[in-house]
Amino acid sequence: MKYRTMETDSIKIERNKTAPSPAKRRGRKGKWNPLFASMRVGDWFVVDKINRSRVSQNASLYLKGKYSMYKHPENEEQYIFVRKA
Repeated sequence: MKYRTMETDSIKIERNKTAPSPAKRRGRKGKWNPLFASMRVGDWFVVDKINRSRVSQNASLYLKGKYSMYKHPENEEQYIFVRKA
């Protein structure tokens, strides 16, 4: 198998300068952090099956295990999201 090699002779490391700033800044603000920050222990909401993975990913990012999500007891297409301690 052939591997592509990179010529390191053409790379010059800059040590005494600051790196240039990006041309565009991402100024988007997430909606999940304020939502989870406003929840108190015991607060809950209903999540549709389509949005379950999205809510779960953001909850694990912002709440780090301080939540529980389980299937709705009456509706198979929905989940219950509960804020834990």
